[in-house]
Amino acid sequence: MTAPKRPAELGWTLFGTAVLAAVLASAAGLAIVAGGETPRTSEAVAFAATICLAGGVGGWVVARWPSRNPALGVAKGLGAVTLRIFLPLMALGWLQTGGNGLRAAGADRFVLVFYLALLATDILLHIMGDRELRRIRGKNSPD
Repeated sequence: MTAPKRPAELGWTLFGTAVLAAVLASAAGLAIVAGGETPRTSEAVAFAATICLAGGVGGWVVARWPSRNPALGVAKGLGAVTLRIFLPLMALGWLQTGGNGLRAAGADRFVLVFYLALLATDILLHIMGDRELRRIRGKNSPD
């Protein structure tokens, strides 16, 4: 059984989702500008961004899901890490075996850069979010 989300926790989850999307949009914009007029650059960026956004935001939401059971807490942490890394790894595997056109356009490098940018952002959000939620809970609840 999961605990109901408090408004502050739901707000932080939505805020983190927006921040992750904004970081990825910025990185994708920079990648397109840096790619110049190279053929299929925008397609490679779109592919990498879609994969990394699904994994990054999915991992963020799963990690933020409330649970009172310690075993479920560990499982959601492992699930978040698995989701965050599994999609980019699958994309890199596909690019090595069948995505020759996208790989030639640099999709493999874009997957790596976007993944690392979202991972760093996710870590910072977790650090900031835990402090913010502790501050909010200290003022508004007996927890």
